[in-house]
Parts: sequence; C-alpha cells; structure tokens
Amino acid sequence: MESNIDPDEARSTLAFLDDDGARLAERVVTPWWYHPILAAIVAAIIISQALPGAWGITLLPLAIIAIPLLMLAYKKHSGVATTQPAGPRSKRLMLMLMAVVVLALVSTLVVKLTDSSPWWALIPAAIAAVVTVLLGRRYDAVLRQELALPVSARR
Repeated sequence: MESNIDPDEARSTLAFLDDDGARLAERVVTPWWYHPILAAIVAAIIISQALPGAWGITLLPLAIIAIPLLMLAYKKHSGVATTQPAGPRSKRLMLMLMAVVVLALVSTLVVKLTDSSPWWALIPAAIAAVVTVLLGRRYDAVLRQELALPVSARR
C-alpha cells in the first residue's frame, strides 16, 4: 500500500507535536494546595466507609462531589487539565496510588465488618492521605517529564 504522506511534512508535524508537548509540560504545574486537598478528600472517602449511620452516608457524597470541584479549580489555575498518564512511568505511579487507596478502603471495611471502633479507620485513611501527597507530587513530576519527551519516545 502506498502512502501519500510527504516525509518532510511528517517530520514537521512531529516537530510541532514535540514542541506542543514541551509547552504543555510547562503549563501543567500543580499548585501546592492541590495534593493536600486531594489527600483530605481521599481520607474522607476512606473514613466514610467506617462511620456508622448517617455520618458515612453524608460524608461520602460530599467527598465525591469535592473531586470534580478540585479538578475544576486546578483547570482554572493552570488553564489545562490532564486526565491520563502520558507514559509508562506516570501510568505505573497512578496504578500504585490507586492500589494504596483500594487497600485502605478494604482495611476500613474490615474495621466496619468486625465491629471495631471507627477510630481504627484513621490509620488506613492517614496512610492513604500521606501516599496521595507523596505519590501525587512524584506523579506530577514524572508526567511533566513524559509530556516534554518527543512523541516517538513516550511509549
């Protein structure tokens, strides 16, 4: 099958995409307040699973509603919003963070199902919150590095 694509035009387009990725990496700078707020939301979701009665039923939807509000504030701050990892390293970090949150949720459900004090839910919630801040900041740094890479080197 023959291609009608001019090699010079293809190189020019790839160079433009590389420049565009570098400009995007410069704009995707997460403000200092983003990860602590996200960590508080994650902790609230985890704790809500252990709270009795109306407390958990009230806290969970409030925390879930806070996520898009935080994303909207970030988009307003930076002018862009990234919703996907840009390469294998950022994808790996995102999956690690998701695994920690899932383990924390499972731990909290064990607390609830064993009729333990809801205070025990603070341990997995605190661990998930700290990991959210630490891995979140690392994820951002890696994401910016991957966005700045030439298109051909991202996968």
